[in-house]
Amino acid sequence: MKLDPDLCRSLLFVPAGNERYLESALRGTADVIQIDLEDAIPHDAKDQAREDAKADIDRIHARKRVGVVRINHEPQIFTSDLDAVVRPGLAGLTIPKVSCAEDLRRVDQMVSAIEQEHNYPVGDVRLIAQIESAAGVLNVREIAQATPRLAAMGIGMEDLAAEVGCSVESDSLYFPSMQTLYAARESGLVPIGYLGSIAVYNELDTFRNWIRRAKSLGFDGGFCIHPNQVDILNEEFAPGIDEVIDAKALLKACELRAEEGSSPFSYRGRMVDKPILDRARQTIRRQMTLAARRDSPPHS
Repeated sequence: MKLDPDLCRSLLFVPAGNERYLESALRGTADVIQIDLEDAIPHDAKDQAREDAKADIDRIHARKRVGVVRINHEPQIFTSDLDAVVRPGLAGLTIPKVSCAEDLRRVDQMVSAIEQEHNYPVGDVRLIAQIESAAGVLNVREIAQATPRLAAMGIGMEDLAAEVGCSVESDSLYFPSMQTLYAARESGLVPIGYLGSIAVYNELDTFRNWIRRAKSLGFDGGFCIHPNQVDILNEEFAPGIDEVIDAKALLKACELRAEEGSSPFSYRGRMVDKPILDRARQTIRRQMTLAARRDSPPHS
């Protein structure tokens, strides 16, 4: 299945070749299953992990789920990663440690060459950028505009904190997260993120509060490492019942006003113009996308 920007609420990392974790992910409800060839795999196990990743992507695709692979950053390694995993059924590649637009352009060119060589549809494999350095944060606007393949972007909070020398908490994550969000929105990408640590998977109330705040800030989804986090991401990043009801009522009021030839207009004590209507339409579109997915559950 292809990577749908309206279905990027939860992006769950699964180490390549981990049968138990992959089967758990396939039974679960993560929007995107990310097979990891990078941090989760020791250096001396990379070759076997590539073979495992190919089988993992085939299984994910057979179950009609969205599967992406996080490749390695080092040039001598990621070339082998791409040769192994760019294949039918791969929806996307998560690119770690993106520091400049050229990082993504290089991957784009290499993926295009593989697609052309094997007669695969060119452009089907989308990219997700992880910003994990000070340079990446400062270059994020150029990164967001690097290639049409780019679908989503977000910071890698643990690696970024290690480089910058800060704590993984809301104050230190606010600037890089919001810088990335604004760049993503400007370029029509999915902003991924929250102001907390991906490693916190057993403090569910804390994690839920992070995700609620992230949604209020404008984020659409988040990376995660544990099934405990998936349901929270899916619930909190989905339009709420009250949001949907209000959006429908607002659009209905707009239709009535259009018949009277009046715009903008006042609705429940607020002035309504195009940006507010666009946001209501986006809420309805996301709700319909999620409803369609619920009505067509993945094959087990």
